Amino acid sequence: MSRRYVGTGLEIRVIRAIINFMYYLGFDIGAYSIKAALVNEKKIIDSKIQETPNSLEKLIEVLEKNRKELTEGKSFGELAGIGVGVAGILDRPREIVLKSPNIPCLDNQPLKKILEEHFKPTKVKIEHDVHCFLAAEKAIGQAQNLHNIYYLTIGSGVGGAWTFEGKTSYGAHGSTGDVGHTIINNEKGLNLEDLASNKFIEKSLAFGSLGAEKKIAEGDEKTKKTMEELGKNLGIGIANIINMFDPEAVILSGGISWAESILMPGIRYQMQKYVVSPAAKETNVFFSRLGRYGGALGAAMLFNE
Repeated sequence: MSRRYVGTGLEIRVIRAIINFMYYLGFDIGAYSIKAALVNEKKIIDSKIQETPNSLEKLIEVLEKNRKELTEGKSFGELAGIGVGVAGILDRPREIVLKSPNIPCLDNQPLKKILEEHFKPTKVKIEHDVHCFLAAEKAIGQAQNLHNIYYLTIGSGVGGAWTFEGKTSYGAHGSTGDVGHTIINNEKGLNLEDLASNKFIEKSLAFGSLGAEKKIAEGDEKTKKTMEELGKNLGIGIANIINMFDPEAVILSGGISWAESILMPGIRYQMQKYVVSPAAKETNVFFSRLGRYGGALGAAMLFNE
């Protein structure tokens, strides 16, 4: 009969110390920026942000530059893994970026293999960027005690991820949660991303989210009304999500989080109007507090799963 080896107290403490001395690097590749975070024990030790280039070759250069700047010359333990969150549709095994509407240089790219070759022997994992946000939210954020969650990121586009009974859903083809391409206006062929992301702001005002934030701080009423309309559009999408998935909570994050107080009345109005279940009309909807590096943090934490 085989016996299970149980280490001494000292051995266990040494093993734990080795594990705790491992560091992970997380990247969040978005349409406008690449965020990088060096992580240990679910905490960001250092971070960087850089503009997303328009070619795969230059994108890899940015990742390498950030890796060097965040790790070289620092006295810490082993870099045990590199996690990469990508804004796009991935295959089920999480190896190929099938389609990235806002980062076309990633379309049909075997990104995991490319990065494994570049960063070897360091282990690499890739994941949908919103799944990374959700992983961080479940680990250290406001979703720690929630089991049925729909997570939305609102920025250059609209991304989504869903957990059911505590487990993240990937779907038959790996694309569960792609709610941004839900058609909201059939006559004009407009989807939720067209009507509730930075695309809507730019089309309506000729400047983006950062410009809108500045204009509203200056008291510009036209900009405020545009953001209120965006909130109502987003509310229609959230009402559809609640009717389909009945989550405990819908969590929002991304580049328009600064407009929370302007967006929430429209979201709540549309929920009351369109959510069918009287109980589900009161579904908790709130904004993440993880900040701009939440996706990079979650990407680094892919190795904790």
